[in-house]
Amino acid sequence: MKIKYIKNIPLFSIFFLCNILNSSIVMAEGSIEALQQRANLAYEQMMKAKYKAEMAEMEKTDAEKALQRVKKSLERAEQESETVRKKSEAADSALKQAEQKWNEASDALAHEWKRSRNK
Repeated sequence: MKIKYIKNIPLFSIFFLCNILNSSIVMAEGSIEALQQRANLAYEQMMKAKYKAEMAEMEKTDAEKALQRVKKSLERAEQESETVRKKSEAADSALKQAEQKWNEASDALAHEWKRSRNK
């Protein structure tokens, strides 16, 4: 019987070791699942952050384009304002010259008219 009992010890040891390994594998699988879930969550968060970054970049690009359009519009308005100011100054100058010529012509006419009446 001692021989049978001694033969059973290695089998029992093997069975015991298999149970320990099996429970270790089950625990490892549980930690692998937890790691997988954390990795999946981190991936989802990364993809959300990537999407937000892409949207922010598109908004930035749109805002920069809008700013450029406004700057060009302002530049055109400033140029138009300068052109109109120059036209206004030219028109004022022309008006003053026309008034001066009219005054001179009126004075000459009045002078001639008085002279012709006095004759």
